[in-house]
Amino acid sequence: MLICMRTTLVIPDPLFKRAKVYAKKHDKNLSDVFAEALAERLTREDQVLREQRVTFEVKPLSMGAPSVNLSDREALDRIMDES
Repeated sequence: MLICMRTTLVIPDPLFKRAKVYAKKHDKNLSDVFAEALAERLTREDQVLREQRVTFEVKPLSMGAPSVNLSDREALDRIMDES
């Protein structure tokens, strides 16, 4: 069973006229034209949101043993001053 809702929309006159021409040309009623257009737009947005969810895999690489004791603040200061 298909449940439909009736509502009132404010549609600019030029768009409404184009929709009427399209509906007549394709032998459809205006409700179907607007429902199809909205469904298509929402589907495109869903696709864009899914495409934006790109995952990246970060592979850890060994950088070797530290050349300074990281808990020795004076040693860290000396190393940073040398750079």
